[in-house]
Amino acid sequence: MSSVVGKMKTDPLFHPGWIAFNEEQWNLKAHPILLGPEKGTAWELSTILYTKENGQVVMPPRNPHLPVHFECSSAKPGSRNRRMRIALTELASLYARRGLRSSVTLSPVVRDVRPFIWKGMGVEPRYTYYIDLIGYPEGIDSSVIKKARKSRNLHYFCEVTDDLDAAHSCLNGPELRKGFDHKVEKEGLKKLLDYMGNDSFAVFICRDKEHNPVGSRVTLFQPGGMALAWSAGVKTEALKDGVNNLLGEFALQYFQNRGCTVFDFVGANIPPVAEMKEAWGGELVCYYTIRQRNFRSMAREVYSTMRQYLKR
Repeated sequence: MSSVVGKMKTDPLFHPGWIAFNEEQWNLKAHPILLGPEKGTAWELSTILYTKENGQVVMPPRNPHLPVHFECSSAKPGSRNRRMRIALTELASLYARRGLRSSVTLSPVVRDVRPFIWKGMGVEPRYTYYIDLIGYPEGIDSSVIKKARKSRNLHYFCEVTDDLDAAHSCLNGPELRKGFDHKVEKEGLKKLLDYMGNDSFAVFICRDKEHNPVGSRVTLFQPGGMALAWSAGVKTEALKDGVNNLLGEFALQYFQNRGCTVFDFVGANIPPVAEMKEAWGGELVCYYTIRQRNFRSMAREVYSTMRQYLKR
């Protein structure tokens, strides 16, 4: 399969409504950044930084990554590589000047993290799956299709909804089972819908044959661009009925119909999550978290290494 990273046209995390939500929800200041050469238009890099009152760069909660868009006037690999390195060197210098409060996660567009390493920052690779929405059904494992079929046979069905109370009740499922916190209550979901609108914010819900809500997916997307699997939850009583797979099929078809090119599963860094998401046949994509290296970060690295060693 050819890489789908280069096919991303627009990241929904650039949406003005998403940016406004981050500022209000987490009490942050957003800074649209546009970098380019002193003369000419050979390249351009745009991104969003978020800061606290002290000016340090922070990663807003519930943000999959900070969006980055890079354009280059040359299609030659040599020129593009050089200009990307120059652009990311400027971005790394900007981070170094402002300082990182903790860590930030960058869009998979940033495939060259050497400039951040050269600035003395720590870099950690992370992974997600991208589904190319053109012809995606051919890559899905038969186990996914079988589970979705089971759900349909049990008379579950999916729909797009503005019933955020029902959707939020489904998100509580994994929170209760796993101690996970989505950090955004139903009021926050309603705020996102107001800010982004139905053209960039979609909520899917699965109902049982009595029309009770049993599962939901909350997504961000840009028509003609990419879609993000932002939040999902299935109630415990429906967990083994293939509801998650039925919702996944429904969401992919919805985004394909809107001309989206890429569906980002948003993370596959825990073994059971990776196992579930890989079955959808997407491309494994690497992205990076960067952090300021200091005594606290080095202590964290030592702690993480020791935990992995003791698990052997």
